[in-house]
Amino acid sequence: MMTPAEIKALEQLVLQLDEQRCKVLVAKDGPGLAALIDAGLTYTHASGRRDTKESYVDSVATKRVQYLQIDREEVTARVAGTSVIVEGKVRMKVHSDGVDKNLYNRYLGVWTTTSGKPLLTAWASTKLEG
Repeated sequence: MMTPAEIKALEQLVLQLDEQRCKVLVAKDGPGLAALIDAGLTYTHASGRRDTKESYVDSVATKRVQYLQIDREEVTARVAGTSVIVEGKVRMKVHSDGVDKNLYNRYLGVWTTTSGKPLLTAWASTKLEG
């Protein structure tokens, strides 16, 4: 069982990793993104489209999807068993398949510790107005 200090440290680490994920997305860094996500990733976009680790990393590495700006709001993390659940809101400027998009979503990400390092295992987002 984790102590309160260990729980707080894990939550802070995952918040930093989630911020790092946003930075590698804007940097169009496929290998950097791949290092942060689990092989079994399920990534569900607000549009309903679903990506695996391979398809998500490929969309960034090939610049099919270009994250131009990512601003997170109201981000929280909480330990749930062996996972950390991250919730928040995100405003993104994205260039996808030749179209510029301004997105505002609420999201939930699940980070699971495997091999001693938390990795993004699942993500789902839904569109917000504004």
